[in-house]
Amino acid sequence: MRLEIFCRDRQGLVRELLDLLVARNIDLYGIEIVALERLYLRFSAIAFEEFRSLMAEIRRTPGVTDVRTVTDMPSERERRVLTSLLEAMPEPVLSIDLKGRIELANPAAQTLFGLDEQRMYHSPIGHLIEDRELSHWPESDIVTSVTRHVVIQGRDFLMEILPIYLPGELEQQIQPVGAMIMLKSTARMGHQLQRINMTDNCGFEHIVAASPKMRQLLNQARKLAVHDAPLLITGETGTGKDMLARACHQRSHRHLQPFLALNCASLPDDVAESELFGHAAGAYPNALENKKGFFEQANGARYYLMKSAKCPRVCRPNYSAS
Repeated sequence: MRLEIFCRDRQGLVRELLDLLVARNIDLYGIEIVALERLYLRFSAIAFEEFRSLMAEIRRTPGVTDVRTVTDMPSERERRVLTSLLEAMPEPVLSIDLKGRIELANPAAQTLFGLDEQRMYHSPIGHLIEDRELSHWPESDIVTSVTRHVVIQGRDFLMEILPIYLPGELEQQIQPVGAMIMLKSTARMGHQLQRINMTDNCGFEHIVAASPKMRQLLNQARKLAVHDAPLLITGETGTGKDMLARACHQRSHRHLQPFLALNCASLPDDVAESELFGHAAGAYPNALENKKGFFEQANGARYYLMKSAKCPRVCRPNYSAS
């Protein structure tokens, strides 16, 4: 059972409350004090009549303003929130003491190293992560956050070491009690940045239309963007054709695939066909190996051909067929 007791700061109050439990032979499991105005008691289960009598005596204790039952102690609540947060994090997170021994590892870290939390507990961090900076980190005179590149299980990670201090004692420049280690996969970070670049300021919501014709054009583009068919966008230079093309891509079912753009006017006649459709080894004097063309690389994605009317004539029959 758990109680939350609201009280005024008075010397001897805690002793009197504990004496009430002792008088009833109630086992005390824990006590926590919060800001000198609230204290929490956790004790063994008792019968209802005895519990009602105990509550009445607590309320009569000088300095007590109220008492009620609660489901969690503050430390239990914080532990539950922390556990839920660590379990939800996709990045591996570990906590170590000053001797470099693992005290905590979230599920992502357990999966990365192929060990459960029980086997990882109190294991030296150096057995899992080979890094000289990490092994000497607690020994330095000034302990600060450290960011390092490490390779684990053949994968690249950005390792962040964050010192942990006792609450309220950071200003006194005392030694830390441990550190939190977060491992961020560089591959995953790259995918996230790619997704951000793909979606940032590229949707229809970022295009402002004032004239009725422009609003009509955007409504039509929204409808056509969901169809798996080529779109022809015409307009003067600088009117935002590429922005409209990206907005259509974001609305299409291929929005998770890359958006590739190519300026056809920049392709010289002698290399245009090779760049667009690729070539086999030996097709040209200096063609030593097979090369994928632009269209083959864009397979499954969305490609945007700028100034397609200026595409070299030699490519137009093949382009029409593609």
